[in-house]
Amino acid sequence: MSLFKRGGIWWYGFRYKGVRIRESSGFSSRSAAARAEPLRKAELGQGLVDDKHLAPSPRFEDFAWNDFAPWSENQHRQHPSTRERYLRSLKVLVRYFCGLPLDMVKSSEVEKFKLERSQERRKFAKDGRRVTPAGVNRDLAVLRILFNLAIRLGKVRTDPVSVVKLLSECTLRVRVVASEGGRRYLDAASQPLLDVAILMFETGMRHSEVFHLQRDDEDLAVGFVRIRQGKTTFAQRTIPLTTCARRVLKVRLQDSCGLWLFPKPSGGLGPLGSVRKAHVAALKRAGLEPYFRLYDLRHTALTRMAMAGVDIPTLRELAGHANIQMTMRYVHPTPERKRAAIQKLENFTYDASVLALGRVRAELPPLRESAKRGNGRSGSDLQDRQPGQGAASLRFLLIPNTPTRTLLLISPARLPRLVVRARERRGRKGE
Repeated sequence: MSLFKRGGIWWYGFRYKGVRIRESSGFSSRSAAARAEPLRKAELGQGLVDDKHLAPSPRFEDFAWNDFAPWSENQHRQHPSTRERYLRSLKVLVRYFCGLPLDMVKSSEVEKFKLERSQERRKFAKDGRRVTPAGVNRDLAVLRILFNLAIRLGKVRTDPVSVVKLLSECTLRVRVVASEGGRRYLDAASQPLLDVAILMFETGMRHSEVFHLQRDDEDLAVGFVRIRQGKTTFAQRTIPLTTCARRVLKVRLQDSCGLWLFPKPSGGLGPLGSVRKAHVAALKRAGLEPYFRLYDLRHTALTRMAMAGVDIPTLRELAGHANIQMTMRYVHPTPERKRAAIQKLENFTYDASVLALGRVRAELPPLRESAKRGNGRSGSDLQDRQPGQGAASLRFLLIPNTPTRTLLLISPARLPRLVVRARERRGRKGE
């Protein structure tokens, strides 16, 4: 007898003719559920209910190749990259769960798979790097989709992946290519990588969108390119072309004889599939370290648009994102912009503090002799300093509305701060 509680209701589980049965008793009492289980077994044994739906569960590999793979091929017919990603994860899952009946894959087995998969070496990594948390989560996502299909087809009753927690992913793996690095990369790139990189730099398109450009997608007279399909319906969009991008597409239209502007190098009928080897070779020839991904060229284009003053809604339309939150995630300010922002804050804090010091210096009592000697400056010297003078050597910060009026003298070259405190004058009203 196997009883367990789910959502306030007790469930029972047993095996009948080699098939695992897990059903809700409909009772919130454990004793009532315990009495309902043998009654259910008797009904099945006496043929009082139809048990045709209780067919033996198929093996994992049989269901994966005979049911899930054809379903994925038909479901993602317009998204070949998604189909290929599912196929890669399916090979990994079949290698681990091979030989197990589909209904015997429990959440504990999925947890073991998650642990072992996290410790595996990456296939193409020569430095011995392990599979990333994002890669493990993609495999778990395919496993969840597989079990959802099995539930709809009546092969299993529950999804063991639904209770498994995904690994935490690092979402900050983004690099904005500097202008000098981009120039060196383009100088070292070979064809067709060079044209692909230029179009990504100039328009912010995904590399898969560049690969699938057709002859009818360009209108060079008007200066637009049309994206027929993409990751989502929002990816179907029209993008204006820069002068450089228009020149690249014009040459491609003249040299292309077939449907695709970037055909397979082997002479096949389909579009270009990958430029990974050419990308790695270009990075090595250019001497760029650390390496960046080809997709980072798109990040760079979107970041440059934002730095140029393009508003976020327009940037979202150009990028083909489903929501503005995704656009904000893809746009990253450069370190130079961050330093400039902090410098503006520093200058503003200094100017505002000195002005505040000028308003209240008549209310402050004379500074103590020990404080006057701090940092080699006298109290009169501090009071006579004008806003904007000596900003590189001294900072003032006044903290009002405190039991003791506090004046901070901050030296960027020497920390910790020198704190000079002056008590309020007694007898002032409202203090």
